[in-house]
Amino acid sequence: MKSVKCDVCHSDLTPEVNQRGLFHIAHRDICETCRDQLESTIRPVIRTKQPFNYEWFDRFVRDSIEKAIAKGKWEAR
Repeated sequence: MKSVKCDVCHSDLTPEVNQRGLFHIAHRDICETCRDQLESTIRPVIRTKQPFNYEWFDRFVRDSIEKAIAKGKWEAR
């Protein structure tokens, strides 16, 4: 069996057969808790971005994940 760890919080990810606990975002493996924190971190910034740009969004998500990995935790913006 393959062992996968969350790239941000380093918790072991062993998703159940009928549950999803592993998310692959921006070439990173992220647990459900960290995914929720990612969404709550980027949501206020995305709502104020006018006009919306997908290239900016992709770069913003990647940068947010990389900052969280470097610090080992999520920061509120």
